[in-house]
Amino acid sequence: MRVLIIGEQPVFCEGLASITKRLYSGAEIRVAAGPRPLSGIDTGLADLVLFDAGAGALSDIDVLSDFVSRTNGRIAVFSEKSSPGFVREVMDLGVAGFIPKNLGVNLVESALRMIEMGGRYVPDILLTAEAEGFAEPSRAFLGAGQEKLTPRQREVLQELGKGRSNQEIAKVLGISIATVKLHVNAILQGLGVRNRTEAAIIALRGAPSSRVGDSV
Repeated sequence: MRVLIIGEQPVFCEGLASITKRLYSGAEIRVAAGPRPLSGIDTGLADLVLFDAGAGALSDIDVLSDFVSRTNGRIAVFSEKSSPGFVREVMDLGVAGFIPKNLGVNLVESALRMIEMGGRYVPDILLTAEAEGFAEPSRAFLGAGQEKLTPRQREVLQELGKGRSNQEIAKVLGISIATVKLHVNAILQGLGVRNRTEAAIIALRGAPSSRVGDSV
């Protein structure tokens, strides 16, 4: 396994390297830390990227979006910023997880294990009834009625909750990618949400009348 750690704070990046060494015995770990950590960096050989968005230039959503678009490996983003709106923006880029920097070491390790197994890590702030920044008031958002969905759409929603891509969902359910896209669009409209991340949160949280899935 090849792990790339990127950030502007060398001490924090070295701390992540220590955690990574404990988690992934024998992993090849590279650290790019300093004022311009993205300069000349090759992300093509990384299976997992730990990206410290910090509070500086790397926290800019456009910078992060550009980095994600050029990276094939799974990406876990660390940041001091943890408002629901910012977390949702980052998750919408397709990263494997958003990990607040004030999280305890044990929870960081659990989050990275989840990501290694193919899941997505979403911080609790997006799963609480008081979270702000959703398309609808939080109570309506979390209680979105899944009774509007067909059985197949509920299956697709469950896979969205596991963080699967359209291609992965198509393979798991034995349907075409085009069909998956149609179901995803219908799910977003049926639940009244704006994007896959909000739909995945509903799948994770579960509606009052029917729990769809318990994990991402």
